[in-house]
Amino acid sequence: MISSPWTRRRLLIPRWRSLSLTLSTDELSAPHLTKATSHAPSSSSNLRDKLALWKLHPGVVTAGELVEASLVEAKECETIAPAKFLLAANSSATEPLRQIAALSLMRAGLQEYISAERPVSPRIEKREWRKKTRMHPENALAWVELSLHEVINGKTKGARRAMMIALQLAPNNRHVLRSASRLFLHLGDSERAYDIIAKSDATVDDPWLIAAELSFAKLARRQPQYFSQGRRIVTSDGLMPRQITELAGAIGTLELIGGHRRKARDFFLKSVEDPTGNALAQAEWVSPSLGCELVTKSSLASKTEAEEANVFHLVNKEKFSEVPAVCERWLNVERYSIRPYEIASSATTLTEDHARTVDFAQNGLKIQPDSAVLLNNYAFALAHLGQFNQAERLLRGIGSDTGINWLISKANQGLVAMRRGEHDLGVALYLDAINGFHQQRKTRSADIARIYLAREAALAAIPRAESLVKSARKANSRLKTDTYNHVMEGAEEALAAHRC
Repeated sequence: MISSPWTRRRLLIPRWRSLSLTLSTDELSAPHLTKATSHAPSSSSNLRDKLALWKLHPGVVTAGELVEASLVEAKECETIAPAKFLLAANSSATEPLRQIAALSLMRAGLQEYISAERPVSPRIEKREWRKKTRMHPENALAWVELSLHEVINGKTKGARRAMMIALQLAPNNRHVLRSASRLFLHLGDSERAYDIIAKSDATVDDPWLIAAELSFAKLARRQPQYFSQGRRIVTSDGLMPRQITELAGAIGTLELIGGHRRKARDFFLKSVEDPTGNALAQAEWVSPSLGCELVTKSSLASKTEAEEANVFHLVNKEKFSEVPAVCERWLNVERYSIRPYEIASSATTLTEDHARTVDFAQNGLKIQPDSAVLLNNYAFALAHLGQFNQAERLLRGIGSDTGINWLISKANQGLVAMRRGEHDLGVALYLDAINGFHQQRKTRSADIARIYLAREAALAAIPRAESLVKSARKANSRLKTDTYNHVMEGAEEALAAHRC
């Protein structure tokens, strides 16, 4: 039996990617006002101070700090000179600084100043960011980037240390705050993730940070502080759709959880007017619950970072064979995230591509060794490949505190026992899991377990096989899906073969 991670509640948690990729999505730009507002926001005092410092002491350090600040505040046109300075042939700027300068000029519409040989936003090696933090230890954004490289490589202590330095240097910077909260969530500390956002002075009027506060509050089991403020920002129509896409989606999610479907739908419709990839994925994930198609095919095809949304779209359409390839593209964007591995391994388990399940599970467990979803899927695949001892070891690593995944592990222990010829034990373990699902009111999971039990019973030709297959037929009809038809067909074919 497999886990279905796509059914797990999804919240609009901030994504954490490279600085250049994040900048390209406008997630760090200053709020763009609608035509209904009176004037555009002026540059912050921070940007003005850095501009004055650059004029007094023009150099790589002052130019780099100024260009980075301009990108965050969407004021690239005010810092063209320092960007050109960093890209000059005789400049001593590091490669990360040159990339940021190139991105700044590109966003200012001055591509002609960027060398054709210089691709913008290539993957920059960790050693470049380590070098930058040593040369410019006061650069908070460089410490965030170093932290990302560390967490991708499984070095959580180094990632935490680098992020703490970034927080000390820039405690109210949007990119630092969102990245830090995402890191601590990855480390399993949802309360710390929430506090980082909720206690910042910058959150009160920042739609991107309020969106994060609402979502992290749910994970940390806290009462969100900015729900009313967020609603006012979205409904006032004072900001461009891109600036409120994640806030509208976060509010819509909380409205749906609260049972307010109509309000949820209205907020989600606002969130998809000009969505980020994250907001697009949230809308696609929630569409079945709202009974409507929130995301258009053109959005799925054309929006940047739409891989996760496409995964949910394929899952909703039960096109599981196409899911792994899209998950691999998703991993190119969020390389430290466990969810693409979990969903991909579940899809390959459903299609019984056991070799690929093993591959996804092994790689994902390097990031999160205790992922119950990956452990279950890995064990399921190994049991079908005849590697029973290793499958049992993996299943023993799933504790009773993992909820439904612990019951799934009991069903998979039943699978291992059945394949070993320990039929009475195997049936007992499956039935224990089924009873556990019923006690937790997970009737769908109980029905799925009955289908897998029926196939194993029929393959083993035990005396109870016919009655178990009969029960599984009813269970499969209750599911109202074709997803498990191949398992049911395997049970029927095995039963018919033994009758002959």
